[in-house]
Amino acid sequence: MAKRVLVVDDDENTRRFLSVALQENGYEPITAEDGRDGLEKIEKEKPDLVILDVMMPKKTGFVLFKQLRRDEKYKDLPVIMLTGVSEVLAGLDEKSEDTHERPYDSLREALRKTIQQMREEGLVKPDMFVDKPIDPEQVISKVRKLIGD
Repeated sequence: MAKRVLVVDDDENTRRFLSVALQENGYEPITAEDGRDGLEKIEKEKPDLVILDVMMPKKTGFVLFKQLRRDEKYKDLPVIMLTGVSEVLAGLDEKSEDTHERPYDSLREALRKTIQQMREEGLVKPDMFVDKPIDPEQVISKVRKLIGD
């Protein structure tokens, strides 16, 4: 029986792309379009792993991740976080004319604080992070490391 992987992302193309990559590699993909839908699917479908986008409406990836780690039933569920933040920030930094201060340092700092707060609350960070644009081979490699074939 194929291992089940839940892809939670508000971008339909990302959900489709990852679903195809997972299916082609022997996994059963399940999808959800936001954090609320993701939690419902986790409870209903019992996936072996969750691939979770950081920035989504209704419930962000970090909020859902924290909720999972606080719940005894899901605290050990492997989670890979998808983030497009580093690529977006790098692109914006390149366009910045001010070489002394990058325009999105405050966003970077907010992400660092969120991760630090999670550690202070006793929540470990996600098992792995994957940057967008997504390299399907990289994602499948990380999935295999966490749950096998």
